[in-house]
Amino acid sequence: MLTIVAFVVALGLLIAIHEYGHYRVAVACGVKVLRFSVGFGKTLFRWHPQNQKNGQTTEFVIGVFPLGGYVKMLDEREAPVAAEDRHLAFNTQPLRSRAAIVAAGPIANLLLAVLLYAVVNWAGVDEPRAILASPTIGSIAASAGLQGGELVAAAGDDSEVLTPVRSFEDLRWRLTQAALEGRNLRLQVQTPEKGTSDSLAGNADNANNAGNGNGIPHINRHELVLELSQLQTREADAAMFSKIGILGPWTRPVLGETQPGSAAEKSGLRAGDVVQFIGAQPVIDGQQLRQVIRTSVQNGQ
Repeated sequence: MLTIVAFVVALGLLIAIHEYGHYRVAVACGVKVLRFSVGFGKTLFRWHPQNQKNGQTTEFVIGVFPLGGYVKMLDEREAPVAAEDRHLAFNTQPLRSRAAIVAAGPIANLLLAVLLYAVVNWAGVDEPRAILASPTIGSIAASAGLQGGELVAAAGDDSEVLTPVRSFEDLRWRLTQAALEGRNLRLQVQTPEKGTSDSLAGNADNANNAGNGNGIPHINRHELVLELSQLQTREADAAMFSKIGILGPWTRPVLGETQPGSAAEKSGLRAGDVVQFIGAQPVIDGQQLRQVIRTSVQNGQ
């Protein structure tokens, strides 16, 4: 329900900004605007603002369904226009004015997108830290000695100085570049202390100070090389990352909702349970948990 409400609000905002662009440029060009409407169907609000510019008497309307809108201007092609108002009609304006009015709507939406992106950039976006999930079996990451839970502090080519990795998305971008260019990637990683999965859970979703390990219980900083040159790939896809073995950031091995009547429910498992072991095998993260369960189902265990 919340998604539907958010969609309607976002759509209404886009339509309002689009039509406002037409309206403002029309007024600036001396065209008389009869109605500014956002939404269709039954009218919810209707008003005539006082002291409108250039002698405008525009009626503003908000309809019940915010799925469209329009700006109705004085136009001889739609209705008769008095001779004294003919200079205010849209169709009598110079070509440059008409073109500006028509283009103003899309330009207003473009400026809104630029503004929103600028606000997001200034405010910043939280990204998961470069704490690795368990690598896929037989992958390049597994062959390099990664087990899951390591924090990637820095990365770079064999021939260059390593630079800090700010977040998991930063690491993913570097992996993509190196794989497509057919070169190896050197990583500086910090191995987590044993029994620190609960501590990692509080830090894996925050990208602040990513790469320096502050406040995260990691030890044994060392370097390793991912042999990405052996991939010989030309396309960044799911198969490429599966071969690399680094599919996502570390996630806590916590259970979600169990299906009624399922084997999980019958065994007493509940939402929020943290899986620490499957048999004698320790569980490092959610990805490993899913892999083990999937393999067991396929093997009929």
